[in-house]
Amino acid sequence: MEGLDFNSGLSSIDSSTLISFQDYRDKLVSLLQPILIQRFPDNIGKQKIRFYKDRIQFACPYCGDSMKSNYKKRGNFILQGKFSNFFKCHNCNEFKRIDHFFKDFKIELDLNVIDYIAKGIENFSTYTNVKYDMSIFLDMDSIEKFAIDRQEFLKYFHLMEVKDSPVWSWLKNRLQYDTTKFLYNASENYIAILNLTRSGKILGIQKRLFKGDDKYKTRTLKKIYEDMNKNSEEVPEEIDRLSQYFNICLVDFSKPITLFEGAFDAFLFKNSVANCGANKSFPFEIPVRNWLDKDKAGIKSSLAKEGMEIFLWERLLRDVNAPARSKWDLNDFLIWAKQNNIAVPNFENYFSNDPLDIIDL
Repeated sequence: MEGLDFNSGLSSIDSSTLISFQDYRDKLVSLLQPILIQRFPDNIGKQKIRFYKDRIQFACPYCGDSMKSNYKKRGNFILQGKFSNFFKCHNCNEFKRIDHFFKDFKIELDLNVIDYIAKGIENFSTYTNVKYDMSIFLDMDSIEKFAIDRQEFLKYFHLMEVKDSPVWSWLKNRLQYDTTKFLYNASENYIAILNLTRSGKILGIQKRLFKGDDKYKTRTLKKIYEDMNKNSEEVPEEIDRLSQYFNICLVDFSKPITLFEGAFDAFLFKNSVANCGANKSFPFEIPVRNWLDKDKAGIKSSLAKEGMEIFLWERLLRDVNAPARSKWDLNDFLIWAKQNNIAVPNFENYFSNDPLDIIDL
């Protein structure tokens, strides 16, 4: 079993000797049940297993799953689809092949089960980066369930669509042309910047105020529930955490992801997420590129990201002869470039993980 290579020898597997789907599922359950009993000896709720057509669901033995509910089960053996024969936890984000899951608990699988997994994965060489295809890491059904309908949100907070509002010209001057990502409150004079799901529901917001020093106020999904007199305890912690990451439901996790501080920046760059703060890391353990603001907080945070790809602001500003400012972000730069008829350079040339490039932060 140790060092078993799924990239070779697959064509030699005799499909006539493979166990059936039902036998495979039964075998996984028979091996899983003792693990759950040992991991949760005094908790009958967490020992129970749920069955679905395409997966087996159970309390994750790695993280212990929910600390508040004995009946939440966010560990999954995926049995069908692109990620069949993988384990995935929607709480701690552990993701690995099923045979590796059992190895972690000192259980060796029968060869016929190994053959079944190998045949199901088929050409595993095409999945060399599968651990970074994080679409499987987002429990989209749950996210859509708890996210808020746009019209319900609009009516409750007395908002209006920005294209019909006095801030539409301001947004266009900020190069923000996607009207779906904003709403406006006229009485309180703020823009609601929206963190959307793929269906257009609202996962989280950031208020952009036009008065006071603190112009941006982030509201997580739980906070929005409280504001709307909904039961915020219903919102799972992992979904509330994701609600602070703008575009998190819209990016393609199989491609490079760039992490910004501000939503306006992320809305202007391909495949990007905004974390709304220089000191917040990406919510999943995958490589991302960091394009932080050029200010004291951004530089300090960039210095702390040793070995990670970071954006070299000084190199960019020097190349285009940009003026010195106390702060730059992507939105500011693009506005300046437009106003001064400066050709926008290829930003891909300004990312680096070389420690010697630190001088160009």
